[in-house]
Amino acid sequence: MDDDIASAASQLFGSGPRGLLVIDAREMLTSTARVVGAQLGELHFKVWMALITLHVAQGMPEDGWGSSALGEFSRVVWGTGKSHGGTGRRQLIRALLDLQEARVTVPGYDLRNQRPAAATSSTSLLIDLVMDDAIFENYQNAESRSSESAEQLRERQVKIGQAVGGKRRGTLTWRLHPNYTQRLAEADLRRFDWTKAQQLRGVALALWLVFTSARVPFRPMLGEGRELEAVEILLTLEHCQALGVRAGADAARRRTLNEAGTRVCAADKSFITFEAHGGRGVDSFLRIVRRRPADGPLGRPFGSSSEQLVLAA
Repeated sequence: MDDDIASAASQLFGSGPRGLLVIDAREMLTSTARVVGAQLGELHFKVWMALITLHVAQGMPEDGWGSSALGEFSRVVWGTGKSHGGTGRRQLIRALLDLQEARVTVPGYDLRNQRPAAATSSTSLLIDLVMDDAIFENYQNAESRSSESAEQLRERQVKIGQAVGGKRRGTLTWRLHPNYTQRLAEADLRRFDWTKAQQLRGVALALWLVFTSARVPFRPMLGEGRELEAVEILLTLEHCQALGVRAGADAARRRTLNEAGTRVCAADKSFITFEAHGGRGVDSFLRIVRRRPADGPLGRPFGSSSEQLVLAA
């Protein structure tokens, strides 16, 4: 997982007010980047992570091309234990089409030289998308047929299954933007744990993405040796908006964060607590405690394609 995309997910892949998150004078999330051309959401982010997962699994080809069977792609996003059927697969296709249309604009930044500048940069992440005709026709027909009977739907699904069922990799083909392909090749990628990501949604997913980043300045807890570490952030309105929490009342924002933090701790046992504290006349803050991760530099997510696909599923 590319840390920049992961930590910006709650800003780029969502709607509503956006804020700036600063921890110990470090800017973690920015409010300047915008997506135009499509309205992106949480599923778009997971589809994007699936593209990167398969890109790594297929040896990170320099030309950015990748391919997958639709069933394989669906299992990466949804997991092997869940069946979303035709509806889920149509959602994936819609998300892929939206990602192809989307452009990321970054005011005040020069993407070529990767530094602030008196300019506005605009780029795409996914530049080519090829679908098997049977898949694309099924998607188009489903978009225009909302009154199908159950029998008609079953008959159509059987025909689609016969058309694409015998095909393996190649029913979906895509190409990542060359600049992003190069960025992935040069970046210190970190493991994206699909087992945990598939259990999380909304604010819980945003919290997990942000606070698993190596950028967050966790500090060892006194008296806990090297086992536990913690970080605290003030729950200003802007900080809450940066994490996807947009309730109007301070108490409601704390409640949302506490509920989401409970889900994060249940999905990722390395986290001990996510606690939002505050009250009348007192500044609210969020305190996160986790087990200290193993020391060592970030590395490529997996050593082999087979390992990647097994764990991604």
